[in-house]
Amino acid sequence: MNHQIVLKDAFKYTIDQDKILPPGETVLRLREKLKKIDLDILECAVRIDNGRLDIPVFFSKCGKDAMNVTGTRKYMGKGATVQQAEASAMMELAERYSLFSFLENPDNFFVETYRNLKEKAISFDMIAQSVHDDSDDREIAEKIFENIPIKWALGHNLTRDKEVFIPFNWFFTINQFNGSSAGNCEEEALLQGICEVVERHVSSIISQNRLKVPKIKTDKAANETVISMIQKYQSEGIKFYFSDFSLDMGIPT
Repeated sequence: MNHQIVLKDAFKYTIDQDKILPPGETVLRLREKLKKIDLDILECAVRIDNGRLDIPVFFSKCGKDAMNVTGTRKYMGKGATVQQAEASAMMELAERYSLFSFLENPDNFFVETYRNLKEKAISFDMIAQSVHDDSDDREIAEKIFENIPIKWALGHNLTRDKEVFIPFNWFFTINQFNGSSAGNCEEEALLQGICEVVERHVSSIISQNRLKVPKIKTDKAANETVISMIQKYQSEGIKFYFSDFSLDMGIPT
């Protein structure tokens, strides 16, 4: 299988989201795709919020086939509009079903040692960084690691534009499904997945190191959707605070 990813323009439909389609169309497209496959993936999508905040929340209930693969009965989604919330819940189900289906397919993996793959695999430095290993015995650790049979998958390095082998079970054990994502196109899914990884990364750094971060004044909001959401909380007397977790990543968090 060719794992090369070629990024193309993905022009956004946008009121408040970086998506190429309105959420209602996303829902329609997903439902049409599900009708064409002989699998019971989606039982239904149901709105479950009590209306207190007027912020829609949906459940997407898994069909039998989806539940057998994911081991979960339902997924949740929220949004500024009913269409956004429904699309969020349904795409969350699509994301997790796809991920766990990928995991269950042995054709996506092979078992090998790093010693035999290092010329075509990600560097050991990156593997060590994934567990924050900055010890002085890195060379000893590499000698041990390179002889351990590991389940590998083929991926694509976007910055270097080349295919690389990734120690899949190493990273999945650490991160689980952080960074898995679904979208209306590859570029949209990639953007969401990358941003989620950055979000979890900076949150972990701030939490672990107890960093002080800037506060964001809610009265400085300019986006109409954001202003509307803030007002919904304030009208119910709910106090909340915004903090800037962006650090030096260059991606607002």
